[in-house]
Amino acid sequence: MRPYFTLLTGVIVISLIFIIITQCCQAFSNSSISNIVDNSTFKYNPDKLSGYKKVIVTINEYDISAYVADTDAKRTEGLSGVENISQDQGMLFILDYPSKQGFWMKEMKFPLDIIWVGDNDTVVHIEKNLQPCMSIFFCPVFTPMKEAKYVIETRAGFADSHSVKEGTRVAVGLN
Repeated sequence: MRPYFTLLTGVIVISLIFIIITQCCQAFSNSSISNIVDNSTFKYNPDKLSGYKKVIVTINEYDISAYVADTDAKRTEGLSGVENISQDQGMLFILDYPSKQGFWMKEMKFPLDIIWVGDNDTVVHIEKNLQPCMSIFFCPVFTPMKEAKYVIETRAGFADSHSVKEGTRVAVGLN
């Protein structure tokens, strides 16, 4: 009786492990397993940003032409999958309300500087030279210490090249 019980317990444990792994994989059904492990297979859509409106964001008297992410879908997608942007381009995330919104580099193709802007239109936090994630299983989330109403993604090096630091004034050209 004891060997039968041990065998049955083993089968149940293996079955539970299989079910858990299957459920985890289904959670990532919107992206293939190869995308989770390796970003190189991500399909780039050259028209991805064509549906975004653009505004001018001025930081330290330097203008950035910024794509506006003002919906949940656009904020979730961000610049993921875009091959590159120039030094005078970026993305402006308009948050629904001031918050400590975290960002990650999932499915990014190039490094970024991320700049959080508070209620008083000044920089409250900066993360510089963030590298694309190599795996979704190790993809850190970067979160500011203070609440922000806007977040700006720029090409890596922008913050240093234009002397952007906490307290720098930012003008967002929203109509």
